[in-house]
Amino acid sequence: MDRAGIPRIFTEHVRSLGEEGNPPSPERVAAVRKVLRGVLKNELKRRGLWESPPRYLGIYGWEKWEDGGGASGDDALEELVAEGYVFIFLTRLSRLLAHLEMKENVDGLIFLNIRHFLHERQKEHDPVGSQVFEVLQSAVRRSVESGELHVLQGDAGIRNDTVLGFAPEADPGSSVPADLRSLVVRWNSDLLPDLLTARGKRQEEVVQRLRERLPDLRQEGVEAFRFKDLIDPMKADVRARWAALHECGDGDVAVETAGDESTLTRLVQPDTDVEDRQFFKKVINCVLENLERLEARDKTRAYLHNLWNFVRLEARDSGEDASGRPSARKVAELLRIPRDRLPQLYDTLGRIVSRCRDANSGKLAVT
Repeated sequence: MDRAGIPRIFTEHVRSLGEEGNPPSPERVAAVRKVLRGVLKNELKRRGLWESPPRYLGIYGWEKWEDGGGASGDDALEELVAEGYVFIFLTRLSRLLAHLEMKENVDGLIFLNIRHFLHERQKEHDPVGSQVFEVLQSAVRRSVESGELHVLQGDAGIRNDTVLGFAPEADPGSSVPADLRSLVVRWNSDLLPDLLTARGKRQEEVVQRLRERLPDLRQEGVEAFRFKDLIDPMKADVRARWAALHECGDGDVAVETAGDESTLTRLVQPDTDVEDRQFFKKVINCVLENLERLEARDKTRAYLHNLWNFVRLEARDSGEDASGRPSARKVAELLRIPRDRLPQLYDTLGRIVSRCRDANSGKLAVT
C-alpha cells in the first residue's frame, strides 16, 4: 500500500483519541475519514475489488463504489469508510495507544489494520472469491519457491500487482494483459468442486493440481504475466458457475431430514452477535472432528467432507433466501456424487450437525 504523500494524520488522530476529556473535534474526524477514504479506494484497486460489486465486502444498496446515494451525498465507499473507521481505530484503540507509548509513529500498524479489515470483509462476504484467491496464490508461491516461476516485479508475497515470469530474465514489460479466460475455464472444469469445497490435506492436493497447470500459460505463449490478469478471469468464471447453481430449480436439497422430506440446516454465520459467531465456529469444528472419526469407507467420508463444505459455503452465500438453493441434480453434478447417494449422505450429515449444535448449546456432550 502506497503511503507516499499521506501526512501523519492517523498517528495524531490516535493520540487525540487517547486524551481523556478532550475528544477529537468533528472537523478532525472528518479530515481523518477523508484520508481513509482515499487509502481504502487505493487498496480496493490494488486488490482488484474496485470493479467488483460492493456486496462482496458486505456493502449493499449500490452497484458501484462511487454511485451516488441520493440527497445525503453518501455512496458505497463512504459506508465502507464508516465501518472501517470503527474497525481500524475504535475497536483497536487500546493496542494502538500501547504502541504509541513506545513509538512516535503508528501509521504502519494502522495500515496493517486496514488490510486486515478488507481481508476479513471479503472472506466473510465473498467466500467464493476469497477461496479461489487463496488456492491460486498458494500454487503460485510454491512455483516461485521451487524456481518454476520468478517474481519479476511487485510484491514478492504474490498480490494482484505481482508480475511473474517463467525465466528470471523475462521482460516484465512483456506482461501485456492476455485473454486467459478460455484457459482458466478448462482449469476450473477440472478442479471444481474441490477448488471450493476441499479443506486441509485435500486443499493441499488442489493447490498442487493447480500448480501443475501453470506451465499451460507458457504453452499459450505467455512468458510473463501479472497475477491480477490470471486471478480475475478465474474468479469470474467460478462465480458465474456458482451463480448458475442458484438458479431456481425443482427438488431443493437440504441437510436435516424429517420422514421423507429434507431441508437445509441454516448455518449462516451471524453478523453481529459475537457469542453466536463463536458458537458457529464450534459447530464447524465439531462436525469436522466427527467426520474424521466416522466409521465409513474413504469414498463415503470424502463425499461427506465435500457436501459439508458445500453446505457451509452455500448457506453463507444465500443467507435467508431459500428459493435460490440448487436442486439435487445440480448438487450431484457439481460435487460429483451419485445422485442416489445424496439422501443418505444428507441424513448422516444432518444427524452430525444436529448433535454438534446440541452439544455446543450445552444440551449434551459429544464423545
